[in-house]
Amino acid sequence: MHPLLERTRDRVDQADVYHLQRKVLPVVFDPEGLSVIKTKQTEGVALRVLCEGRLGYSTSTDLARPEAVVEAAVATAAYGDVTDLTFPDTAIERLVGLHDSQATPPSAEQLVAIGAAIQKRLLADGSNLEVGVSVEMMTDHIRIANSNGLDTEETRSSIEIGIEATRAQSGDIFTVADSHHVRALGDVCIEDLTQRIRRLLEWGRDVVSAPSGSLPVVFTPSGTLALLLPLMMGLNGKSVLLKLSPLTEKLGQGLFDSRLNLVDDGRCVRGASAGSFDDEGVPTQTTSLIDEGQLSGFYYDLRTAQQAGVASTGNGYKGGLIGASSFRPSPSSTISSLVVGAGDASEAELIRGIKKGLLVDGVLGLGQGNLNAGDFSNNVAAAFAIENGRIVGRVKNVMLAGNCYELLRDQLIGLGDTAEWVYGKLLCPAIAVDHVNVAAK
Repeated sequence: MHPLLERTRDRVDQADVYHLQRKVLPVVFDPEGLSVIKTKQTEGVALRVLCEGRLGYSTSTDLARPEAVVEAAVATAAYGDVTDLTFPDTAIERLVGLHDSQATPPSAEQLVAIGAAIQKRLLADGSNLEVGVSVEMMTDHIRIANSNGLDTEETRSSIEIGIEATRAQSGDIFTVADSHHVRALGDVCIEDLTQRIRRLLEWGRDVVSAPSGSLPVVFTPSGTLALLLPLMMGLNGKSVLLKLSPLTEKLGQGLFDSRLNLVDDGRCVRGASAGSFDDEGVPTQTTSLIDEGQLSGFYYDLRTAQQAGVASTGNGYKGGLIGASSFRPSPSSTISSLVVGAGDASEAELIRGIKKGLLVDGVLGLGQGNLNAGDFSNNVAAAFAIENGRIVGRVKNVMLAGNCYELLRDQLIGLGDTAEWVYGKLLCPAIAVDHVNVAAK
């Protein structure tokens, strides 16, 4: 039994402990070269308690004083939410491939070599270019134990690679960025990592006039977040419970184009949140959300599932939608790996089918608009004009607006045939939709 649980005995009705040990080796290259290489280690615990039907919570990095953690959790329970939450005791099926305990961890020299190779490859494409690269090796050991008998632990490791390239010329500054999440050093391919950045930089050499009106837009996998973020919120069990979601009480209905398929897969090893269990100790699973256009499910953590009278789908995570997990935040219902089913056309074919429109790779102010209603409204960060089926140049000072439910129901042109990871949380192909409101300044 975890030492913190021992100290809660006879003081609380239920308790659970989340114990994180994290080792991070970050290697950072700024435009001048290698700038940071330093190992960081973090260890902390989070304790949840139920006292007389109220929830208490505390966290600490001071593991030498467990009594203080318990006292703080018990004290907050006096003012906590009323709940009849039950912590899990389910047996957990282990997920393979999250960490190879037999392999030698990547060395700092190997991470430096990757960063240097990426920077060199991009700088070879032309002048007036500044490139920053970060390569971070992270190993987490997570232990979750509760008063209902669950005591499980797991080691997960990953390599996060971030790239930012900026071209400044003729009074214009153009920046493109990308991030990649891999489980092992052998999964790193320099050509694949730089290919998208190089393509965007080439497309963006010339600035052209932006079209305006109700236009077709091809969202690259990275750009689809603008379109899909409101949908992620609508599929959240908490939004459904509070009747904030337009999808409330519509399970089983055909609300989207029949080509649209969506699952949340907490057991997809390539995903950044993959694990045998979520941050509440609930076994992860694959949850169908949209099946051939039909609304088939929602995702839940323990609390929202209990309130809704259903079982948790193993989506109780710390850290929110895109942020990295930490021991400090309390768990909430959050996607693990959102997987959008691929279509039958390449991204290039989707572009060729557009007479006049945009290719959008990223937006500014992600999350703006009335997301609960499915509306998004964003300035573009990187977008390109399409004329007669080809990219003719980059556009600036453009705003997009639309409603994800309407676009994915009535205006879906097609889905790309190749899915790519976005922030290690979204596995998605390009998505082309018609009648997006485009306004150019």
